[in-house]
Amino acid sequence: MTIKAIRRRFLAATTVCVVAASLLAGCTSTPDPASGSTADDVTASLGAVPIPTAPPLDPVPTATLGTPQLLAMGAQTVVILDAGTDGEATATGPRQTDTLATPSDPTARSTDATITLSVQASHGSIVLDPADLVCRDETGAQITLTPAAGMPTGPVTIPAGSTATIDVVGHFESGAAQLTWRPEGRPIAIWDFNIELD
Repeated sequence: MTIKAIRRRFLAATTVCVVAASLLAGCTSTPDPASGSTADDVTASLGAVPIPTAPPLDPVPTATLGTPQLLAMGAQTVVILDAGTDGEATATGPRQTDTLATPSDPTARSTDATITLSVQASHGSIVLDPADLVCRDETGAQITLTPAAGMPTGPVTIPAGSTATIDVVGHFESGAAQLTWRPEGRPIAIWDFNIELD
């Protein structure tokens, strides 16, 4: 091999190395702080990916006598009873008050529990009656509900702008259940819940 051939190979190899080093340096370099580029400038130059904004609040479902809502216990719903009567309803609980075990079976299988229904009338008057609350367990069997001590036993009329709350007590077995509010004898809201006895 002649010196000329060695020089050509050396020059070609050097050129390839310089080009590769330049490319690598260009890919990993950061903007010169003196150039005035900021992170926002770089991001803007790359283009924007639209990010949807979240709604300000979760929408509250609306229930009517013709279209009841199935809700988790504790969830709120707008209730529309007719064209001039609407409000909001929330059922909470159950608050277990007495877990019952037997001497032959020390594992609790049932409990007394309290459920609360709060209704706010926005327009018109809403009648809240403990008799309009129906509770069923996971087998479909009805659970008797009675007004808690100090609660009205009959209907209460809630004028527009006011809120009324009723507490009812029932005896529940371990498992799933649901509370249905049936104003005028028609379901408007159904709250699902579980009784857990460990």
